[in-house]
This record gives sequence, structure tokens and C-alpha cells, in this order.
Amino acid sequence: MRRQSMREYVEKTLHTRVDCEPVDASRLPLYLRGLYSLERWTAFGVPFAVASPVESLTVKTLAKHRDALEAALGTPVSFALEGATGYRVGRMLEAGLPFIAPDKQVYLPFLGIALSSGRSHARDRRQTDVGTFSPQAQRLALMALYGDLDGASVTQAAGLLGTAKMTASRAFDELAAADPSIVAAEGRRRVLRPGRDKMEMWRHLEPRMSSPVAREHRLGRVPDAELPLGGLSALCGLSMLQDDPWPTFAATKAQERTLELAADARDAGLDEPEDPACVVQVLRYEPVPAPGCAVDPLSAILSLPADERDDPRVAGEIENVLTRVLGGDHEGNR
Repeated sequence: MRRQSMREYVEKTLHTRVDCEPVDASRLPLYLRGLYSLERWTAFGVPFAVASPVESLTVKTLAKHRDALEAALGTPVSFALEGATGYRVGRMLEAGLPFIAPDKQVYLPFLGIALSSGRSHARDRRQTDVGTFSPQAQRLALMALYGDLDGASVTQAAGLLGTAKMTASRAFDELAAADPSIVAAEGRRRVLRPGRDKMEMWRHLEPRMSSPVAREHRLGRVPDAELPLGGLSALCGLSMLQDDPWPTFAATKAQERTLELAADARDAGLDEPEDPACVVQVLRYEPVPAPGCAVDPLSAILSLPADERDDPRVAGEIENVLTRVLGGDHEGNR
């Protein structure tokens, strides 16, 4: 019954019927048998397997199992996450692992790829937004928006991201699902073709982007470290917006550990005053290099809460920053 309610949640979210059938687990490697309850689902004519862990497994373990499951079953694999916390959902997105978390999120990037390449039986349907970018896909999208990257291959992208080639390849998949014109096949290689109109590209990709902030710490002291400005503080340096009474800084997860800001290493009663000396935002991905001691402008914009971005005055200043960063003279940017 639980699996049925999960399927109903996906049907409601994607506005399509989902068919299911049992999976023969005998094809799985011995070490995987008994670890997952499996079903084969079909949505928009695209078959994929839904794997429900029998017991709690770490995200790192799921990532290792995903490739073996896909190889054995011959289809993409999504993990069913019953009662997932927001932290676990964030970790799954960070790892680029497809998942279904009832009442939280459906992240099935392979459906978007199939729809955009015309393999779906529902070609007359509106293309379904199946989720947000993983952190590395978002970082690659930002790099393409800032830099040329025209003709960059998967291997070159992996070098820029500092990740494995497989991770970069999945980032290409996600970009292609959002806007098929960005990724082109040239022989046996896939390359980025972002085009000259970066504002138009931003309009296509921004709906798939999420806040780069994994969590934030309100501190009663300013850390003894050189941290770049983040969030509103970074944006104020590029606009007429007024900063909060305290500065906002950005930190990587490695810096969070070094500064002992992690939840298990800090005294929440002392570190989170109502009127902080500063706020430190921990980012989901390595910041894209930007001039000056601040995070890049697009990440700063994305880090603002939706209600702040919708404020007419803030929205106007954001538009000015976007025009300055992405250009406003090309046709289609006006």
C-alpha cells in the first residue's frame, strides 16, 4: 500500500499515469539481493526501476549501488525515500541520485532527457519539470553563463568541476533536459554549446536552479578566517540594496568543518544569537570564482529567499545586476 501511495504521489506531481510491474531480482549481483524492494515503473513511455531500501543506507552507499542496479536491470534507477528528511533530500540532490520523496520532491532527470529527445509516447504533452539541478549541474550551468565554454567536452567539464567524468556526464544530462540546445553531439563526443545570448540561457535554466545554501549559522563572533561575502552582502556590493545590520559570509563545507561550525561541533546556545555578529552560509558547491572577495553574483541572487526576490525593489536591482553580468545588448536580452 505504501508503494501504491508513492506511485499516486508521482502521478499527481507529473500529471501522468504511471504503470508498474514486478522486477525479477535474480539478475542482481548477490550482494544486492535482499537490500531493495524493486518495481519497474513506466512514465511518459519511459521505463525505470524504483528501488526501496529495506533498511537505512547512506547516500554514499546508494550512489555505489545505483550503477550496479542500472547495469543489472538495464534501465535508470530511482530510489524510494520514505520519511526522508530535508537534509537527506539535499544530500541526494548533491550526489545527483534520482529519488522519490513523498510530499517533498520528485527528482527523475532521465524523464526530462527522454522527453526533450522525443522518445516519449506523450509527445503532445507539455514537457514536465521533474526537479532541480544537482549541485554540480548547477555549478556547470553557472560556469557556462559566466564563461565561454563553447565546445567544452565532458572530459574538460570534469576538469573544470574537479569531479569524476561520470559526474560531469550526468551534469550534461541535466543541462540537456532543461534546454536541449545547450548540449550538442559531435561525433562520439558531447560538447557544450551555450550560445551568445546568456540572458536567454539564464531564463531557460533559472527555473531549475535552487538556492546554493545548504545551511547557515548565526554567529556571535566573526570567524577568524578570510571568507567571501555571500547572499545579500555580496549582492549589495553590486547594487543599491541595503545590507542587513550584520554581514553575510559564504563558506564551503570544508571550511565549515575547519571552523567547527557543524551542528555536532558547536554550542547552539552561544552560536545563534538573535542579533548575530555575522551569518555564515554553507554552500552546496564550490563557489564559482568572482572578482573581489565575494561569491559570484548569480549564486548570490539564488541564495535570497523567494519572498525577498519577489519584493519589487529587490527584483528591480536583481534585474540590473543580471543585465550587467549577462549582457543586455544582444538581441533577445532587451
